[in-house]
Amino acid sequence: MSSHIDREAILYAFAVEPAHDRETLDRYLSKYPDLKEDLIDLSAELRLNETIEKQPPTALPDPGAKTAWEEFVACGPGNATSAESVDLFARYQGMAFAALAKALNVPRSILTALRDGLVLPSSIPSGFVRRFSEAASVSLDSARANLSRQCEVPTALSFKSDTKPAHQGQTTFRDLVQRTPMTDEQRSLLLHECDEDECP
Repeated sequence: MSSHIDREAILYAFAVEPAHDRETLDRYLSKYPDLKEDLIDLSAELRLNETIEKQPPTALPDPGAKTAWEEFVACGPGNATSAESVDLFARYQGMAFAALAKALNVPRSILTALRDGLVLPSSIPSGFVRRFSEAASVSLDSARANLSRQCEVPTALSFKSDTKPAHQGQTTFRDLVQRTPMTDEQRSLLLHECDEDECP
């Protein structure tokens, strides 16, 4: 198995490849089969980011923009956005996202589902919320608020369709853990946190 240093170097090398297509992924998978999950997760994230960057949002006329701007200007400091409402996941992109998943000892796909609001907030165990707040160096309230976000479609992608994108639906934290490929140690930790809270 690759050492930690080799792993980071290999993932970095993959991230800076000029193309992240199937051919590039297959080449890395054949050379580094022990990094299969990391390479697939990183490939999916890089391809999504590339898609979003290639499709910049188109400015649309908004008749209420002037009124909204006047209301915004009228807001005093007391109405400023609280730390809890700031999108914490915006700080975690690429390798930082992978590092956060590693600190939490979860597959990146679990963290992606939480980031995208695909998990019922009431089903997320308090033990996991606590670990998340410690790993991200934020308050429990901020961690809880970020893990409770509703499913949102990236702005750039929402302009590609004439109809409103359908909500993918949410799942419980326990169901997500049971369906996601991971090590026995990871699954045991997450299910233990569910059992402590008697998650659905």
